[in-house]
Amino acid sequence: MLDLEKDYAVITLCDGTLKIAHVKGEGVNLKLLNVVKKDVKEVAKEDIAKVARSALDSIGLKKASAICVIPSSVATTKNIEIPSVDPNEIKSIIDLQAGRHTPYSREEILIGYINIGVFQKNYTKVLLIIVNRQVVKEQFSTFDLAGLKVEKIVFAPECKAAFYEMVLGRKPDDIPVGIVDIGHYTTDFIIGFNHTVIASRNIPLGMEHLVKEGVPARDKMVQELTASIESYQNEDIHKLPEMFILTSDDAKVKELESILKEKFKANVRVISYWDHVAASQPVMLKIVSEFNDESFLDVVAAVPALKNVQVDLTPEEVKVQHTIEERGRQVLQVCIFIFILLLLMSAIFFSKLHFRSQYLERLVKEYNAKRFAVDELERISTNTKIVHDYLKSRMTSLEVLTELYEKVPNEIYLKNITLEENGSIHLQGISESRSTAFALITILEDSALFKNVKMISSSAQKDRGKDVSAFEIALKLTNAPDDEAPEAVAGAGKDEKDEKPEEKKPKEEATKKK
Repeated sequence: MLDLEKDYAVITLCDGTLKIAHVKGEGVNLKLLNVVKKDVKEVAKEDIAKVARSALDSIGLKKASAICVIPSSVATTKNIEIPSVDPNEIKSIIDLQAGRHTPYSREEILIGYINIGVFQKNYTKVLLIIVNRQVVKEQFSTFDLAGLKVEKIVFAPECKAAFYEMVLGRKPDDIPVGIVDIGHYTTDFIIGFNHTVIASRNIPLGMEHLVKEGVPARDKMVQELTASIESYQNEDIHKLPEMFILTSDDAKVKELESILKEKFKANVRVISYWDHVAASQPVMLKIVSEFNDESFLDVVAAVPALKNVQVDLTPEEVKVQHTIEERGRQVLQVCIFIFILLLLMSAIFFSKLHFRSQYLERLVKEYNAKRFAVDELERISTNTKIVHDYLKSRMTSLEVLTELYEKVPNEIYLKNITLEENGSIHLQGISESRSTAFALITILEDSALFKNVKMISSSAQKDRGKDVSAFEIALKLTNAPDDEAPEAVAGAGKDEKDEKPEEKKPKEEATKKK
């Protein structure tokens, strides 16, 4: 993945000229740190790498990631229509048809394309870019020998169009804009739209011709640009531009402004790309004094356009190699991380083990003499707990009797009260009426001391010559566990109920509340 915050060496090699720009940042934050240009027309191919390395050293780049820019002069562009709107189908059709637009076989070329847009619902307009694979491989090999790792190979016109779309703050639906970038030997005529290029033509005329030949070269330039406009219009690629931009403020270029304005019947403006690039004063002086007849727009515009470029001319085998290298680095990093983590964990474990052993030995020595006192305190604590629990159980019995005394109505007297260790309570009593006995359940349920109050049995009988209701009630203390139901108590109550009155033996004196 490209990191737009680090330094990049943007490099292009064409027409016997090597250009390198040291740039950093993106968009409005783009910074040009240095530029260099070398003439390699008379240099042997095997020695170009040395020249590139020397140029990199001269601008202080010892080791850097590189972006290679392929100029339009070594590429073939063609606007075509694809009978599909599906991206996968478009890619497959272009792979099959690309060989028809070049004399080379499919294996000898690299292709890229830019999706211009859909028209007539089922068709897609595409700008096809074709480059000789051997040219790219030779440049890639040269830069590799120079110590540069090329991360991406981009198409110069696409970068230039994206740069000016960004500079002008244009929106996706704006009318296309024309860009005329005049280099030393050649000129790029570009139509930009929606932050990319939709038409491109390379004209074999440049600043060298304008300077040496004068008016004839200028007239020929105007003629070629006019032919490019007519070709664009005849192919019905998109709307005609209403504005054309000249990318240099050189005097020879400014002469074209008024001529092209009259010829194109459109707005023609000089907007120098240098006005939108941050660079130190020494770098700008170097450009003005040494490279005034050359355009560095291709290398300057590459990094800002990296996010959105559609064309990547990197050979597939190079992409696979990069992927393998990246995965290899990731695996190595993971292995190193795991190894370091294991070392840290081992060091922490053994250090803790050592310190704990030392601490344990110190504790054993320090508290060995106090062991007897601790045992004696533990025995006293156990006895104290037993006494405390005994007193607490007695207090519970008193609290139960007090609560029953306060809650039981005068119309009821209790014959038997059973309080078990698990907190279960069983009451047997006599009520003047059955409704009074059931009312007692509600009264006890409202008590904060009792819960789970249930009527076990209720029956009518004679008591001292009166008709009364005998009842049995089961309940629990609030802090008693719920899963222990008073089944044993209920069973005992039922057994006593089933016995004949003359065989019953009261367990406890009946209590009646006055």
